[in-house]
Amino acid sequence: MDVLGPCYDYHDSELVRAAGLYPFFQPISWSDGSVVRVNGRSLVMMGSNNYLGLTHHPAVLKAAHDALDRYGTGCTGSRFLNGNLDIHETMERELAEFTGKEAALVFGSGFLANLGVVGVLGSTPETVIFSASENHASLLDGARMAQSTRTRIFRDVADLDRQLARRSAWPNALVITDGVFSMTGRVADLRGIAELKRRYGFRLYVDDAHGLGVLGPGGRGTAAGQGASDAVDVLFGTFSKSLASAGGFVAADSAVIEYLRVKTRTQIFSAGLPPASIGAALAALGVMRSDPSLFDRLRSNADYFRAGVHRIGYRTLGGGTPIIPLFIGSEALAFRMCVEAGELGMFATPAIYPAVPKGHAVIRTSVTASHTREHLEAALSVLKTLAERHPIPREDPDSYPEARDIDVVEAVQASLRAQSASLEGPA
Repeated sequence: MDVLGPCYDYHDSELVRAAGLYPFFQPISWSDGSVVRVNGRSLVMMGSNNYLGLTHHPAVLKAAHDALDRYGTGCTGSRFLNGNLDIHETMERELAEFTGKEAALVFGSGFLANLGVVGVLGSTPETVIFSASENHASLLDGARMAQSTRTRIFRDVADLDRQLARRSAWPNALVITDGVFSMTGRVADLRGIAELKRRYGFRLYVDDAHGLGVLGPGGRGTAAGQGASDAVDVLFGTFSKSLASAGGFVAADSAVIEYLRVKTRTQIFSAGLPPASIGAALAALGVMRSDPSLFDRLRSNADYFRAGVHRIGYRTLGGGTPIIPLFIGSEALAFRMCVEAGELGMFATPAIYPAVPKGHAVIRTSVTASHTREHLEAALSVLKTLAERHPIPREDPDSYPEARDIDVVEAVQASLRAQSASLEGPA
């Protein structure tokens, strides 16, 4: 079989595009953070992770420009060799202080950090990885990269407890979990996991990409908000959400960070984070630490928008973060509603399997501190129109049967078959 055969045989995207339902890779030609321009149309951005709205903050823009002027456009090599900048190390010191850990290590992207670090830590002999079922793909791929072949999935704290109860102690176990699950906005029970850690002695790795800058005192994250920071052995964060840039990091004890610095392949064999990106993230961290009003605006906007979609009739899966998923169920319907949202003036994208369970597609909306009430009202008006056009599910999503899902490609193929039959006429 030709190794590229599956590529040439793949036509799903082409079918969905032909049906006018393809909602991905939309070309944004301009942005101010809260509004974007797509194909000449201005849309309220309701699908971004720019939670604190800092991508266009004057201090962040200036820092990016200053770093570009001082260091150039790129590092042109691994930090291990020739691409280590003094601002990389400045950022690491600031992140260690901010997170309350001894040291931190910056990576070229969040995905590289999770992939490499989980891969290294999971390769210790006899390691068993326990991974939360809603974890981000980078954590799942990190577990696959680990030389340990024993990875177990847990649904919640009770399920993790049941699995751990088979033994009295788990010093060889690594529990990995998101702090805030990226598609549903649900918050992990880190306090409960910390209690299990005290009983069983495992190590805990928390991906707080969507919690840092959002939850906890001063935006210090999910664990800080639950009083569980000391239980987290390795804390992961990203610059591509609240810190308005690109890149990622891990924070831990100094000995752990030094080991990861020289053992993590995605660090050693990848170019250092570009100067403008690290400059912007460093400035964003400074703004976040100096302006607590950002968190008040973010919470106020999220509460306002969540109440608005509830009034319309959408189910939001019960989260309490700026990620506000609108439960749709059918993938085909979620695709259609996102395309129509763009036509009506709102940018949003669907989350489908495997990001969410089969038959549980959502439109993933998210709110930022830079949204005005006018932005949010415009988005709510679009969602109200969509709810009037389409039969959005009103029942509890947790009881929604997978059998009700209609796969997008299957729906398109059925539509094409129906069109073909109508052209052919009666048999």
